[in-house]
Amino acid sequence: MTTFKNIPIKLELSNQVEGEGESMLLPILNELVGMLKVLISSEQSSIFNLTREPLSSADNEELKSILGRGEVDATVNALGKSNIRETAVSGIWWITHYNEQGCVIGECIEVTTCPDLLKTVPDELDSALAGLQDKISEYTQRPTSDEVAMRLNELGFSVGSAQTN
Repeated sequence: MTTFKNIPIKLELSNQVEGEGESMLLPILNELVGMLKVLISSEQSSIFNLTREPLSSADNEELKSILGRGEVDATVNALGKSNIRETAVSGIWWITHYNEQGCVIGECIEVTTCPDLLKTVPDELDSALAGLQDKISEYTQRPTSDEVAMRLNELGFSVGSAQTN
């Protein structure tokens, strides 16, 4: 009598879909660990370009699931739309760039305290300061309602004083 104990069994475990290459998920996760360690030790930011990796759509979705969703989700409209999403892992941000038709043209993970796309460009600060000072000047030089009424009267318009109770 033959029992199952005597039948040789060869066991191969794989989470890959037939016809696909080896999953890049674990190497990417390990790379992110290294990048996070560098950020912690030296405050140096890093970018991992997902577009250049042979990542299957299933692995891409699994990576999103592992990293989770954080509290910040921002959209930037500059040279096309970009979505910047904090993951549940502090310091790891998922960034997706779209073309005018809404198709993904680039995707990366930025390991940083604040993604570069959300930072003010230093070259723009001087013009921002001048612009704010101009707005303050315009605001402080606005005529009062009494001054406007007086000037309109000088021009021949009959304007009564606007009093509120």
